Amino acid sequence: MKDMFSTKLKSVLLVSIILGAFFLLLELRTGSAIYFIFVMIYAFIGNVVYGIPVSFLSDFATKKIGKNRFIFASLIYSVFGFLSFIFLGELGIYAVICSLLFFFSEEWQRMRKHNRGLKPANKVIVTNTLSTVILFSLALYGSMVVSGPLFEKYTNEIYIIPKGYEGEVRVMYNIKDAPRPKKSADFDVYRINEKGYTLSPLPEREGIINNQYFYIDKEGNKERIDGSCISLGGSEGTQIDDYEYTSTYFTVTNTHCSETFSENVDPTMPRGLSLEGIIKEEGLDKPKN
Repeated sequence: MKDMFSTKLKSVLLVSIILGAFFLLLELRTGSAIYFIFVMIYAFIGNVVYGIPVSFLSDFATKKIGKNRFIFASLIYSVFGFLSFIFLGELGIYAVICSLLFFFSEEWQRMRKHNRGLKPANKVIVTNTLSTVILFSLALYGSMVVSGPLFEKYTNEIYIIPKGYEGEVRVMYNIKDAPRPKKSADFDVYRINEKGYTLSPLPEREGIINNQYFYIDKEGNKERIDGSCISLGGSEGTQIDDYEYTSTYFTVTNTHCSETFSENVDPTMPRGLSLEGIIKEEGLDKPKN
């Protein structure tokens, strides 16, 4: 048992060094060589916590399998490498690579210990190599395909804007006493006031912009705003009395809708209240009792 653990610890060290060296080469191109140390540390921890148990599982599951043991072992390593996306997300791709390196290290040490002087047949070498390439390629591809959609973040905000309003629209975040926005599926629904802003107690959402925009009239009738009538802005922040206020903004129009407007806002459009203006409007700059 001690020898087995020693063998697996060697694999952990080898995999961590190889992965760290790979990132070292990448970082040297950008003039920085410190990042690879963190890669080695995380790779070492991951291989100890996840790689070694998988390796013991593979040894146990393939113990009584004969000539196809190599293929079944590579299947176990590739499957568990793929499943790492569950808790690693997009980093699961690197887990598959670590799994492949760990597998090769284990098999190389096994061959040195048990098969000295024995050369496997060419057919066996070809079969094992092709099987390993196919299995780990599928695991790598599957990790890239599955982890992306599952772990991508979206902003998912709906803006309800008074009909006829034109100019900048802002949402201020992390305002403690502000009412929580209503929910519609996974969307936060923000009701914009006549001055073109609203407050939210929630933090700013990050990710791929996936927002919806509506005009609403006095009778409550909503009308979807076309994307050509929206010019995306960005985020702004300011600090007052050790508290940082943040906001996002965009510009909406119902008279200048075009592809040109959506890409470059017309400078003649009303600016609306700035972040500092909203802070003053809401009295957020006044000391609290």
